[in-house]
Amino acid sequence: HCFNKSKKPLFKGLNRKHTMKTLFFVLGLAEALISPTILSVKKSNMQPRQIFMHAEEKAAFAVVGCGMKGRGMGWFHALQLYQGICPSAELTDIVEPWFLGGGKDSLAGQTFAEEVVAEMPQVEFHASIEDLYKKSNSKAKIALIAGRTVDNPTLFRQAIQAGATHILLEKPGAPSVDELQAMANEAKEQNVAVYMGFIKNIASYVTDALQVAQANPGSKVQFISRNDYKREDLAECFSRNSEGLLKNMAIHELALAVQFFGMRADDIASVELEDPQGCECLTLGDHTDFSRLDFTLKNSKGTSVRITVDRCSGDGCAAVVSQGSSELYSCELVDEQKAKIVQRRMAEHPDWLSYLLTQELEYAQLKERCSHAALLDEYPQAVATIDIAIEALKLAEYLTPLLQAKLLNNKSEENIPAVV
Repeated sequence: HCFNKSKKPLFKGLNRKHTMKTLFFVLGLAEALISPTILSVKKSNMQPRQIFMHAEEKAAFAVVGCGMKGRGMGWFHALQLYQGICPSAELTDIVEPWFLGGGKDSLAGQTFAEEVVAEMPQVEFHASIEDLYKKSNSKAKIALIAGRTVDNPTLFRQAIQAGATHILLEKPGAPSVDELQAMANEAKEQNVAVYMGFIKNIASYVTDALQVAQANPGSKVQFISRNDYKREDLAECFSRNSEGLLKNMAIHELALAVQFFGMRADDIASVELEDPQGCECLTLGDHTDFSRLDFTLKNSKGTSVRITVDRCSGDGCAAVVSQGSSELYSCELVDEQKAKIVQRRMAEHPDWLSYLLTQELEYAQLKERCSHAALLDEYPQAVATIDIAIEALKLAEYLTPLLQAKLLNNKSEENIPAVV
């Protein structure tokens, strides 16, 4: 099972020293993929023989918005599907509007043809969303939309018109609350289920933290997210992610706050800066945005959650549960055991964006949960709904001006400019 369709090993250079460590990673992936099947059996009282009958049918995936090898989120989703890592899914189509459209004759377009199109000969490639799923008779036709946030509403509607029965929509889904709400309404009218690509909602470091917090009333939960941008690259980061930190990088943590802590923009009692020195708002070029934030949300019921995000402090994310001065739980998405596997994978693919490999397991688990549930006409366990995404966007739109104002006030008191 460690071979793709070209019979090339997915894990290269294994020796006796690495075999056991790699086995732990593979077993973790297997557990993640098997879990949805077991849960479905418990819920539907299926017999073991029926499980494997369902495994023979696969959900057809069309990845919309592929991007370049090693950099595009859509490309990585497509790679996992093409390699057969998700047993309930098959990749039938890839839509890439730029590199197969207006940018086809550019150097990047030629590279895309060589490194993506040529490497997936069994997949139908398109410059626009049309004639999808011609090679599949599956009842579950999933459009995985991973385009630019500003393009997603149009791609979303076109995918439904092209015959998608389900949508897996990458975060944040749309540039604004109004646009995402309109998309949700249209999907409901067409009876199209929408899954959101918030992988942290199903990650073990989050579910374990929530269990610890539930077992210790009065404890506090902190979610931490870090990117590895260099200070000199922040201008490009602000431009490429023009929707802003709270709608982009921190939207995962806001979705956690919505789904598991009941946070709503119209029910926030207080927003407190935990560490003013850990917060920064910059104007670089035409864009003003946060480079880092550290704040606690509290709602009218007294429930609270702390969110810490930093674009320039290394790649990773973590959850911490504390009670008073005692730390009850602390875990990274990439723990010590997984880190050794990830480091080796990064050494194999040094030109890939690091987060593709640090979150490799969760990406596969998300797609398998969604495809398996789609085949059973169920909603996948713990996967965020589009309603959760709407509430997360509402929080982002509520918090952005509020936190900018708080930072401005704090810096004014210190006589330090808030915006540089």
